[in-house]
Amino acid sequence: MSPIIAGALFVVGSPYGSQTGYAGRLAINGRAAWIVMELVSPATFLLSYTRPSSIGSTRSHITDLFALLWTIHYANRALIYPLRQPSRKPMHIGIMLSACLFNVVNGYINGRWLSTLYGRDGVDGPLCVLGGICMFAAGMFGNIYHDNLLMGLRRRATNGYSVPTGGLFSMVSCPHFLCELVEWTGYAVATGSPAAWAFVSNVACNLIPRAVFIHRWYRQTFSDYPTDRKAMVPFLI
Repeated sequence: MSPIIAGALFVVGSPYGSQTGYAGRLAINGRAAWIVMELVSPATFLLSYTRPSSIGSTRSHITDLFALLWTIHYANRALIYPLRQPSRKPMHIGIMLSACLFNVVNGYINGRWLSTLYGRDGVDGPLCVLGGICMFAAGMFGNIYHDNLLMGLRRRATNGYSVPTGGLFSMVSCPHFLCELVEWTGYAVATGSPAAWAFVSNVACNLIPRAVFIHRWYRQTFSDYPTDRKAMVPFLI
């Protein structure tokens, strides 16, 4: 399903942020919609993770740590991030509902896998756990850092949009997307969860077309936009 979604986004485009703004009858407050649809994920994850199962539990201190990482990410993504944004454009209610549906499914299968299947295949090891957690932390830090650069740019803007600079913006148009992909790849490496790897696939198939769309918008909008920047992955995409 993820490749199909990615292909559709490449064909029809994936407007996001500065390229969006719905003003029809089904428009709702963008900040409130974002908070609701993102909170669905940790709520469903924690419910499925803590709910008893007839096949037994694989919960442990390490799976509790993984659950904490999931919760920390969404505490930032669902609450801190939108509340710090200078503004957010209205959102079509259909977008919010579709995101809620995805987050229900994604949160459930990831939480359930950790609580009932983690470690049963015996493939996880301390190096994968430690390396994955380090990747997760680096990705989350990078995501927050580049989000802060974008928010600072918007606060300082006096006449429309400006070309973002700083950090990995010197190499790609959407380093915050790249860092989020690194973050969830680290989570998948640490947990060894097929559900987490499926999530990584969805993240990539969602964010790469968005990055390409935004990169194209930057190049069309700013005549002096750096020609050596890629969309999301340095030297590649």
